Amino acid sequence: MFIDDHPIYCDGLAFALRHWMPNLKLVTVVNGAQALAVLQGCDVDLVLSDYRLPDDDGISVLSRIAARHPSVALGVLCSDVTPLLAQKAQRIGAVACLSKERDMASMAEVLGRLFSGETVFDAVPLCATRNGISEHRLTIIRLAADGQSNKEIARVLGISERTVKDHWSIVFERLGVVNRIQAIRQAQKQGLIEST
Repeated sequence: MFIDDHPIYCDGLAFALRHWMPNLKLVTVVNGAQALAVLQGCDVDLVLSDYRLPDDDGISVLSRIAARHPSVALGVLCSDVTPLLAQKAQRIGAVACLSKERDMASMAEVLGRLFSGETVFDAVPLCATRNGISEHRLTIIRLAADGQSNKEIARVLGISERTVKDHWSIVFERLGVVNRIQAIRQAQKQGLIEST
């Protein structure tokens, strides 16, 4: 099953995959509610969901599917695959986080691997790509991205402003930047924090 609210992409993907995988039985739906309704009366082995859906995000939809249908394999198929998204998918037990940029031969090959019980992540989950930046320092970057000053960050975290500045020095070095704005942009670009 593919969950995607872009019918042209979904129809094109379904048509192309039937060429590469003629025995594949494919169901397409446009949102999470429809997916859950279809799963009540349909035997599905794998559900791949876009991340941005009209009724919710794909991770939340897949979490609801997992709670009601624990034997169904789950994955994300979207345009913007990042380490943060891969980590979210991994946390809910997903077996895949795939990019829509794959060509059909590659997609068919990956689906075959998933049906064989493998896991496939086009982006390495966040825990493996932090550039040595601790969760504590990522929190500082997130707070700065929300517009908080060093003084406000220090108050929120219960540390001194000097300690916040020391953390920034390490963040700048590890991200190869020279100021907070660059650090925030670089962290977002690398998928270390969510884009605002």
